[in-house]
Amino acid sequence: MDLKQLKTFVVLSKNKNYTRTADALGYAQSSISAQIQQLEQELNTKLLDRIGKKVFLTESGEMFLPYAVEMLTLASTIKDRIDNSLSSHGQIIIGASESLCIFKLPAIVKSFKKTHPNIELHLKLIENDQVVQQLTDNTIDIALTIGNPIKHPSITSLLKKREEILVLSAPTHPLASKNVFAIKDFANQSLVLTSFSCNYRAAFEYDLKAHGIPYQIALESGSVQAIKEMAASGLGLCVLPNLAVQKELTANLLNALPYKNNYNIYTQLVCHDSKWISPNLADFIDLVKELI
Repeated sequence: MDLKQLKTFVVLSKNKNYTRTADALGYAQSSISAQIQQLEQELNTKLLDRIGKKVFLTESGEMFLPYAVEMLTLASTIKDRIDNSLSSHGQIIIGASESLCIFKLPAIVKSFKKTHPNIELHLKLIENDQVVQQLTDNTIDIALTIGNPIKHPSITSLLKKREEILVLSAPTHPLASKNVFAIKDFANQSLVLTSFSCNYRAAFEYDLKAHGIPYQIALESGSVQAIKEMAASGLGLCVLPNLAVQKELTANLLNALPYKNNYNIYTQLVCHDSKWISPNLADFIDLVKELI
């Protein structure tokens, strides 16, 4: 027996009429009849007598009715307790790119914790190429990354926003004063770059190599903050998302060179397509969509 059959039996025993019961539950009368028949077959007894347009409980029906009510009440109590537990406790494991972790997640986390104070948030720094594996392994619940579009049959995209990628220099750098820029102007320049697996670094280096532009790597680092400070000191040019350098541009610590590109770089929020989205996780997803 299932809860739908029990509810139909209880409502029908109260209304004593198939038409009113069908209207109350939103079923066709044939569906009401089928559910009662299935329940009677499972219990191997007759629960209801239908005389004319009225329905009467049999002796077995009278005996079964309080148990059906009790089972429905217990099912409702279980659901309420689980819903309350899910809404007030639990954890979310977020995989995030360093740039988004530093420049976007603080405001999101702060806002989320105001309404979900008992939910534990765990943050893991990940690269774009680690997303599919970690979601598949259920190491993380959700991923917020920046890079090339993540395309995989088992991954669901929840948010995809194109990001502007800048080439930056110290304000005192010889290239900082140029108003018109060509890729040949990068010839023999020193570069301060992110790790090799970074998609926007790869896109920039591809441009240079495709045009035969020689360059030197002065420093390579996985730390966005270290790269910004080194570039601001004059060590070399750096390539970073616009979202990561707003403070430095405003304070005139870094200068964005007028180099036009159309790199295929996106901020993405993704999860595994088999992942159960709890109410808390759904709230977090909605907040990311609102604040990114």
